[in-house]
Amino acid sequence: MSKKSVFIKMLVLFVLLNFTLHPVIGSTFEKKTGENTYSMEAVEDGSPGEIIDISFSNSYPTLGEPIEIIVTVKGNPAGRRFDEIIEVSDEYEGLIVKSSEAEWKSGYVTLAQVEIKIGRLPRYTKKIHWYPVVVGNHTLKFKAGSFPVKIKNVSVGFDTENIIFPSLGCPSIINKNKTEALAIVVSEERHISEDFLEISHAELKKIDSPSTYILDNQSIQFSTWIYTSEDTVEDELIVSYNISSIPCGFYNITSITAKNRYTWPHAVKIIDEEPDEFSFVQLTDIHIGKVYNLINEKENLANVICYINEEIKPDFIVISGDLVDWYNDCSKQNFFEKLQEAIIMCNSPVFTVPGNHDRYEHRLLLLYNPFYDLSNYHLYINPLNDYAFEYGNMNFLLLDSGYDYSRWEIKLNIWKPTPEGSGLTNNQIYLIENELGNDEMNQNIIMHHPAVNDRDDYGLFAVPDDLPSGNENCIAFNRAEFIEYCLINNISLVLSGHTHDNKVLNFLGEKPSDLFEWPIFVQTDSTTLNRVDVGGRVVKIKDGQVISYEYVSITYDDFFLT
Repeated sequence: MSKKSVFIKMLVLFVLLNFTLHPVIGSTFEKKTGENTYSMEAVEDGSPGEIIDISFSNSYPTLGEPIEIIVTVKGNPAGRRFDEIIEVSDEYEGLIVKSSEAEWKSGYVTLAQVEIKIGRLPRYTKKIHWYPVVVGNHTLKFKAGSFPVKIKNVSVGFDTENIIFPSLGCPSIINKNKTEALAIVVSEERHISEDFLEISHAELKKIDSPSTYILDNQSIQFSTWIYTSEDTVEDELIVSYNISSIPCGFYNITSITAKNRYTWPHAVKIIDEEPDEFSFVQLTDIHIGKVYNLINEKENLANVICYINEEIKPDFIVISGDLVDWYNDCSKQNFFEKLQEAIIMCNSPVFTVPGNHDRYEHRLLLLYNPFYDLSNYHLYINPLNDYAFEYGNMNFLLLDSGYDYSRWEIKLNIWKPTPEGSGLTNNQIYLIENELGNDEMNQNIIMHHPAVNDRDDYGLFAVPDDLPSGNENCIAFNRAEFIEYCLINNISLVLSGHTHDNKVLNFLGEKPSDLFEWPIFVQTDSTTLNRVDVGGRVVKIKDGQVISYEYVSITYDDFFLT
């Protein structure tokens, strides 16, 4: 077989796979009118350049599910060719979690501005990617040229029924010196005719003793519902409880509704006050379930956790993605369950963000179907993707840096399609600027993919980039905007993984002359995959400032569980 025929077959296979992974279906607009806006069924008439149809790959998306929006515009068969600008904006009301609090808040952000070339065909289509990052109700507004705005109302739900916050991977640390309220968010589906969600019982149980405390002074902070199908809705309930009488300690949490019992281990830590001086540990790229490497990742993680418990004793731990290597049960094992078993060995609260591998259904590249599924991560570890919390006069932002976004998706080619992180959406940039960030104190950011590297993407059809720092293995979208945010908003450290390397860089992608030349962009090696030693990064904070962030290597000679 000739090289040319092999190349053509590979190209056809790639196109077919892309179509299979991203089916496009039509959707019907809800009736809604407003000033210079309207919603409608698909129509064939209209003026050249006007939007005549909009369809979604999923009419009821869930958090962390990439959506393709197909916008169809009227052509100009009898006239000249021209370019049209399509602007898509998102006016939303949704759930925001920060500083151990949960609120239903509104926001407005431009999702995309794209150009479409209009010619002499009857109609033209433009594909627009939308990665929903806020659970709630979204009004998407589509404007083409000077034509009236068209709107589509879309609800984004969770892909699991559970206590959404706090959880194993997003615990609540409550400082009694600041507040005595514990916020709980529960999400549950019901038929539209069934009774609204209520919590009939809630309790905290100490992780190291049989002591259990009933939460019996419930106060409803917010309650709403969103559609998940034509006749099914998802209730979103935010309640709070006074915990002034509950002793300090580390707790599992349980909530009971009329339909289900929901429980998260290691979800609530109650303290008297936050220390002026403390430490936390970054672990990353654990890859439980990785094959063909003769390494027991869970055992290595257990060794690291035991060492952390006995020697470091941090206030909390962050895990920056790739917790498992792939998530399905082809091997008759649930790797997220194994991960959960290891995490609950920690004596400290653990905060997580997803990586690209946490979405993989199968370890083989061509079987990433779907390659963006976070449902098991949400079910076993953490239902949230983006959130923030304050501790020790410092703000911590934990961000989802996206799914694999290959070069051929940025430019239509398949030569050397090395995965990149899809990056941060316009919604996420809006969130860190207006909701999650707090530039009145020093801040640290944790996400899986780096934003800065010391070399550029390379090879034929490399990802284009004009920033001074390198973009190899970095986030693909909003990289410049994110770096700019870090430069002007008191960011100390940006902690990432993904590269399985230890690097300390400034925003130029160079080794900093001063290790406190903020912001510092840090890449940390895999916690478990090194055959010689394992380890993590220990960050020390004093008076709201980072004073060190060294990588600690734990050799088997120094520490090993038998």
